[in-house]
Amino acid sequence: MELTDCFGSPTERGQSHGESLRERIADALVVWEHATIAGLGARAPRNIDAYCDRFLNSTALIQRVQTETPDLYAELIGIAAGSGQPLPRIAAYNLMDEQWWYDAAPDAPPPGCSLIAAPVDGGHVLAQNMDLPLFMEGSQVALRLGGPDIPETIVLSAAGLIGLTGANAAGLAIGVNTLLMLHHATDGLPVAFAMRHALGASNRAEASARLRKVGHASGQHYALVTQDGISSFECSANSCATVPARKDGTLLHTNHPLVSKDIDAAALARLDRAGFTESSITRLDWLTSHPRAINSAADVQALFDDRDAPICMRAAAKGRSSTFASVLYEMTELPGIRMRQGVEDGASWHALTFSQKSITN
Repeated sequence: MELTDCFGSPTERGQSHGESLRERIADALVVWEHATIAGLGARAPRNIDAYCDRFLNSTALIQRVQTETPDLYAELIGIAAGSGQPLPRIAAYNLMDEQWWYDAAPDAPPPGCSLIAAPVDGGHVLAQNMDLPLFMEGSQVALRLGGPDIPETIVLSAAGLIGLTGANAAGLAIGVNTLLMLHHATDGLPVAFAMRHALGASNRAEASARLRKVGHASGQHYALVTQDGISSFECSANSCATVPARKDGTLLHTNHPLVSKDIDAAALARLDRAGFTESSITRLDWLTSHPRAINSAADVQALFDDRDAPICMRAAAKGRSSTFASVLYEMTELPGIRMRQGVEDGASWHALTFSQKSITN
């Protein structure tokens, strides 16, 4: 997993991201354009720039980013400038979860993710796979971010995106699961920005408060894990519901709500028809019934290494989606981060570390 350093002010971090990954961002946007236009069929505009203009102008998503998270908007501007790409393209590309409900293809359910958080000796662990559209394969990157306004942070991302999931040197890790059957808002804070906003906090209480305070654009589950505990929220346009821990202290989540009642009936029906809800329930049932005890990070990793587990998507079996990457965050006295690109077949876990300055501080 390639690690790209992006340090400085928000704009400078974005600029470093864009410049360092300029060619990979260009490649990623080409395949995203083709997939977007093809997926819309008869509804497709004349080109991707027309699509971006329509998407951005018919929502107030980026306006919410500007007001709620001006630092992340500055980072977005930096990515566009550094990569030489038009800002509207970079902005729309970073609205991945929002694009899933905005385009709402009836026969193309979004990819899913399975998440485990559990107490272990010395702290807690958080692990998840990130299943994304197959066209994103090859754009995987890890970003190491730092500056005067945030704890040093490592996020799993794709070239050109501000982040998908991550952990910071203050000892906070965040995992996510899309919940597209919950109500969305065209003027809420998009998922990627809500995740990064929470990850900019120095502790779990502050991160939780940040998630509760903002209005959310998309249904999403956020798992916040630190050495001393786990917090879990199912957020949507109208609520941010707390998911209680299981009796054994673990958190298991896939892609259907466990507590939230803010259900969009039309979206749920679409996802049911496409088999998405059934897949999510199957994965959660497997995680719940699996007999393997979780006592260490190695035990959690073994679940994601299990070829027979219905967790990771393989393109040959699932068509347009596959496991983009998996992450394992060990939140103990010295936080540990491991990431793996793709599924377990021939892929290795890579340990990623914070800079020596962050460790010594």
